Amino acid sequence: MGKPIKLRDGTSVEVRALTRADADESFAFFQKLQPEDQAYLRVKVIDRKIVEQRLQKNANVRRIAAVVEGKIIADAALELNPYGWKRHLAEYRIIVASDYKRLGLGMVMAGELYELAIKEKVEEMVVELMSPQVEAKKIFERLGFKQEAVMKNMVMDVNGRKQDLILMRCNLDEIWNKIETYYEEFESLGSLETV
Repeated sequence: MGKPIKLRDGTSVEVRALTRADADESFAFFQKLQPEDQAYLRVKVIDRKIVEQRLQKNANVRRIAAVVEGKIIADAALELNPYGWKRHLAEYRIIVASDYKRLGLGMVMAGELYELAIKEKVEEMVVELMSPQVEAKKIFERLGFKQEAVMKNMVMDVNGRKQDLILMRCNLDEIWNKIETYYEEFESLGSLETV
């Protein structure tokens, strides 16, 4: 059982860990994403085998999903670096279905990843984006992330076009301050709550 949440529009959502048993729903979720969302995914999760591999147990990745009536509507991951130079960092990855954007779900998923990061003793979060992901960049800026680097033509989208890679970083305390402010604003309006 996961955590029950109500979105701004009153939709009841369960946020919970993703498991191998979620392969069918995870595959269906990625199949239904808009082409502009699919174009910038790191791996081709519209391939069933890749979705199944992604859900295999990995000690360095925490995956969660938001679910409505058995259907996945958002997917998020916290990717840890437990050894070496980057052991204090983790990477945020969040994608929300188009029908559920602008309802506070992305911020809910960010908050859940934040809680996981605290448990893992992460100090800073990193996000990698392709330059056309302007809206995603704005969302992460709202969370307190700052652009650290742009690497020209570093990555290739699913259509085979080279894109600039944008690296953004944020201290975990900064993320919490932004999430807390967000929740306070919407709780005062009675439009986003944990059930």
